[in-house]
Amino acid sequence: MSTTKMFPENLPQLISDKYASALQNGDLHYTETSTNKTKDAKSGMPYVVSYAPSLQMKPERGEQPERNPFAEPEPELTVLDDVADDDYRLLLNKFPIVSEHSLLVTKEVKDQQSPLSPKELLMSYKLLERLDDEDEGIRHMVFYNSGPSSGSSQDHKHLQVLRLPPNFTSLQDKLCGGKEHFLPNHKVEPLQSDKVTFAHFVVPLPESEDVNEDLLAMTYVSLLQRTLSFFQDWLNEKPELQDNKGYNVLLTKKWMCLVPRSSAKAKSLDIGFNSTGYAGLILVKNEETFKKIQEDTHLIEQSLLECGFPNTAGQKSTQYQY
Repeated sequence: MSTTKMFPENLPQLISDKYASALQNGDLHYTETSTNKTKDAKSGMPYVVSYAPSLQMKPERGEQPERNPFAEPEPELTVLDDVADDDYRLLLNKFPIVSEHSLLVTKEVKDQQSPLSPKELLMSYKLLERLDDEDEGIRHMVFYNSGPSSGSSQDHKHLQVLRLPPNFTSLQDKLCGGKEHFLPNHKVEPLQSDKVTFAHFVVPLPESEDVNEDLLAMTYVSLLQRTLSFFQDWLNEKPELQDNKGYNVLLTKKWMCLVPRSSAKAKSLDIGFNSTGYAGLILVKNEETFKKIQEDTHLIEQSLLECGFPNTAGQKSTQYQY
């Protein structure tokens, strides 16, 4: 299949219409949130904090019914049933907190801990190209939560895409501003901000016309190698990592980012994170937690560190890490 035809030109309208219909008919359950922008008092990292107390009623990982919602998806939530040579579906999230939150799901049951394929990376980028509207200031992010410690809630392989808040500049946006694309190796580290506490590996992407399957695959593999070798560094201190290597993948048209994860939930603040937390999009279900972070925004970053690993900005990589 031609990559330009992975998604129809009217995809934004298809998603919008399907979402409106599903919402009106009760086929999906949109969760209202109260949202405010804030910054970490120490690092200056920008956050959008969404408070949704009703999500306390939603089952967490391990509490869901046995049925796999991706194996036989509801027609009312299916936007496209044939994506990329009929290997994938595009579905609506049944429990969104952002309108039109969509999922790219493998038709064949594949493991959520498996690496992303070159095809999946290109498909994700093409999805962003279809959905973004620079004239309107509309940007999206595709993300992949790999492994239980990453905040994933389903084991059936799926990527997610959601619209970023308007006029929001993420940590990764700031880091990549004005920088050229490059491939990390043992001589050149991925980008990492020294202003935040947690490890994150970022590479800027070139203009769309220079992005292809090979470039995305090589970028992802270089970041994945760096991430997996990072776990190796911590095995003595955290032997459980041998069988539980969780990480987040975040992708926009401007950059790709991988974040090594040690835990899905920060016990100190009773808050969980998936990929979105490491872009600065924080979801809070508990009123006590919401009050605490309003009083001290640095608690968010401390929790992100608790669920990840310490920042290594400025440290040189070694030959074995690649």
